[in-house]
Amino acid sequence: MVVPDIPIIMGISPFKSRFDLLLEKAGYLDNDFEGNEYIEYGNVLEPKIRNYINESLYPKDNFKEDTFIDGDLRANVDGVNKTFILEIKTTSQIKDNLDDYKIYLVQLLFYMKIAKRKKGMLAVYERPSDFNTEFDENRLQTFMIDIANFKELLEDIDFAIEQFRIDLKKVKENPLITEEDLQPKEVIELSNQIVEIENQLIAFKELEKSQKKLKEQLKKAMEEYQIKKWETPNGTKITLVADGEDKEVEVKKVDTEKFEKENADLISDFNKMQDKYNEVQEKYTTTEKEIKKGRKGYVKITLEK
Repeated sequence: MVVPDIPIIMGISPFKSRFDLLLEKAGYLDNDFEGNEYIEYGNVLEPKIRNYINESLYPKDNFKEDTFIDGDLRANVDGVNKTFILEIKTTSQIKDNLDDYKIYLVQLLFYMKIAKRKKGMLAVYERPSDFNTEFDENRLQTFMIDIANFKELLEDIDFAIEQFRIDLKKVKENPLITEEDLQPKEVIELSNQIVEIENQLIAFKELEKSQKKLKEQLKKAMEEYQIKKWETPNGTKITLVADGEDKEVEVKKVDTEKFEKENADLISDFNKMQDKYNEVQEKYTTTEKEIKKGRKGYVKITLEK
């Protein structure tokens, strides 16, 4: 049975790579992680957070831990009632917006889908630096989730799970498979081409630096030997362009501080006129809706140093 950690499968987890998870599920790599102080803290606080939510928000429909199975997928949820799935997280990395908790969000959405719940609650508790296990309601933030608002993200989750199944089969069939072997052929070919070009560009930039340095050295040598022009045996003409002479020029500068101090009335009248202009202009201003295109995606290349 595949018990997916969705953030890892989607490649957005900072804790484990997708390929390592594939190797673990195929039985080629041992998962020797035995937990840490952060996991232990979460295990202690989770029931306290759930109890607080039950008592303060859902006293008549308590959240309870449960497990849901759908085919080869399993969801161990922190809490479920008739309407909601509850996902509890403890962290020191507190964000203002739900979108900034994507790692938690995709896990909750997956649980909601498996448990057949249209509503979800993400409860994020700010872990104190001293790991104090006394519950403080001021450290808790909650986000209400409607599955209907995340159609695109759910499609991404489904695609990631299906691709994981496909790749897991390949890994089981070939113990020597590499992560690169799992990529589409076209992606590998194009990646190799762009990496080659990136390396060429780096080499070109180094050549530019060398060229600039050598030209400076040549200029100094021609000045020292008073050579203004010469031609190499292969016909290349080299000409020394002398440095221009420094000239004294007049530059007007405004003493802004003095101007504002001695012309306060003038500045005030100007500001009033500007406000009046903006007020009149507002009468002729209409609001229209336009389509703002999203930022175009790109491929980021990081070369090995």
